[in-house]
Amino acid sequence: MEYLPQEIVLDILSRLPVTSLLHFKLVCKAWLNTAQNPLLPSLQFSRMAKNDPCLILHCDYPIRNQLYSFELSSRDEDNQTVHQIRVPALPEFDVVGSCKGLLCLCDSSTKNRLYVYNPFTRNYVELPKSTEFQNQGVVFGFGFHPTTNKYKVVKIDYCRKTHGNHRYYRGYGKSEVQILTLGSQEWRSLGQVNYHMLEAPSQVLVNGRLHWCTWPRYRGPSRLLISFDIADEQFRVVEKPDELHRIHYDLVNLGGCLSAAVPCSSGKEIWVMKEYDVKESWIKEYNIGIHVPRGLEQDLIPSFRDSKFFRNRSFVRVLCLLKNGEILLEYKCRALVSYNPRNEMFKDLLLHGMPNLFEASVHEGSLSWIDSFSDNDL
Repeated sequence: MEYLPQEIVLDILSRLPVTSLLHFKLVCKAWLNTAQNPLLPSLQFSRMAKNDPCLILHCDYPIRNQLYSFELSSRDEDNQTVHQIRVPALPEFDVVGSCKGLLCLCDSSTKNRLYVYNPFTRNYVELPKSTEFQNQGVVFGFGFHPTTNKYKVVKIDYCRKTHGNHRYYRGYGKSEVQILTLGSQEWRSLGQVNYHMLEAPSQVLVNGRLHWCTWPRYRGPSRLLISFDIADEQFRVVEKPDELHRIHYDLVNLGGCLSAAVPCSSGKEIWVMKEYDVKESWIKEYNIGIHVPRGLEQDLIPSFRDSKFFRNRSFVRVLCLLKNGEILLEYKCRALVSYNPRNEMFKDLLLHGMPNLFEASVHEGSLSWIDSFSDNDL
């Protein structure tokens, strides 16, 4: 390899899965230096649009803070194995979001200690603490904008002010939007926001914007779809079809398009916005029928009820669109299934080493080095 031009070597390496690169850099010091070339992550990301991402599985029982990875590109092989990731000594955490090779984690108890972490290089940074408010509800966002090349963390604090059965918010109360650019040492305040976002397992990043649904309201549209532009740091309402105004749905990025997965009596309907921020481009593209994966046929032992994922969200969650046209689904935080919309067939992903309860995050694995971001990059 020493006789090959460096640009050819990097081009070859950029086509490998991140787990292969981890083995590559252990061969010798020269290969380690090559794997740490700052041009390699950008080449990897430029090719990821043509490849399937990987999955990060977060498990909290019987041991807290367990992470596992699985290369979706290897799902057709005979030996499909989930690999455990060595996690640094951190407080019990939740995964806020995954973006461009990095995970954002927050302390489960205080919600005020945040970390940015690369699960494959295992390097991480603790972010500066933000302003705290009493009796607060917190919504996070983590994103990257391809034009500005900035990672940013958004924290929205709400003063709790509920009414009735706690499903509706009687006004928004006090709110505070804080934002941190990765590499900076200070959070900036953007003031209040006039929408109450619904906290989700992970926000949806499409077209350089983070997206959330809002809580139901007494007057006006029951649920709004709100975006936050990572570049200009402005909140905007995203128009959606009238069919989605008063129903519950989960947001998902399907093939780079903002999509809404809607529960229905026959399973799930998926609406896709084909052209971003154009209301007329929304179409109901997929209908996913009812399926009970093999992983749910047996009851969990009672001790698994200690996991925070035991009563987590809806029965089925749409994760991503694979390059072969299949849709990846997570069932009750216990099973992974691929669905083929062409023949309406389901395939259970039976993976060696998969934890019993988990929360899956779609992740672009890379060897990005967090400590390369400094104030000089701002």
